Amino acid sequence: MHELTVIAIDWSGARSNRPLAGIWITARRAAEVVVDRGGWSRRDAVEFVGALQPPLVAGFDFSFGLPAWFARELGCPTIDDVWARAAVDGERWLRPSPPFWTERCPHPVEQRFRRCEARVRASGHPAKSVFQLVGNGQVGRGSVRGMPYLAKLRAAGFAIWPFDGASDRTVIEMYPSLLRKRFPQHDDAEAPTTHARDARASARVMEARAEELTALVAASDPVTRLEGDVWEPAPTWP
Repeated sequence: MHELTVIAIDWSGARSNRPLAGIWITARRAAEVVVDRGGWSRRDAVEFVGALQPPLVAGFDFSFGLPAWFARELGCPTIDDVWARAAVDGERWLRPSPPFWTERCPHPVEQRFRRCEARVRASGHPAKSVFQLVGNGQVGRGSVRGMPYLAKLRAAGFAIWPFDGASDRTVIEMYPSLLRKRFPQHDDAEAPTTHARDARASARVMEARAEELTALVAASDPVTRLEGDVWEPAPTWP
């Protein structure tokens, strides 16, 4: 039986798909670092994950879905439909096209966030809306440009949580700054960049919670199955 590999990918929404300093991958196996470097393109990062021997869990730091009301307005009853629509219309959304925005959000607060983001915000962490395309911490561009890759990974046999339960190749949505805040013992203040810091800390938390990750079950409620969810480790620490 092979050891579990955990991979944390600090993503980028930059328009270019050339190698980007903002994409950093840290992979760990059996308490050892397997890969720890930046300068990947989005395509190369996903191909790297796809080529690894299972079992593995890969975490990406972008939103896997859209607020349910907008997905339904687009005529998307499933997450597969959302990802397909992002592949076709994503660049138009990013011009921007409402409800995506760069100056002022035209929608009330209750429409800006997925349910999981509202939950994280209620806990005191400033999760951003996928509709926000400007400012520190925004994830809109990376999310829209990342969703089509989730479709490719799912078609290749990966389980995409929470739409699927964990398998020998699982992908999760993670929130690195939240993981660093809640589990500071895994932070790396000496990392060369914030991208490296986020990926390294996330990979350490993932490795420490490997049993949780390999036991993830698919969501049953319709909102989560349409919007996705952020992986939040159980609050107790062994």
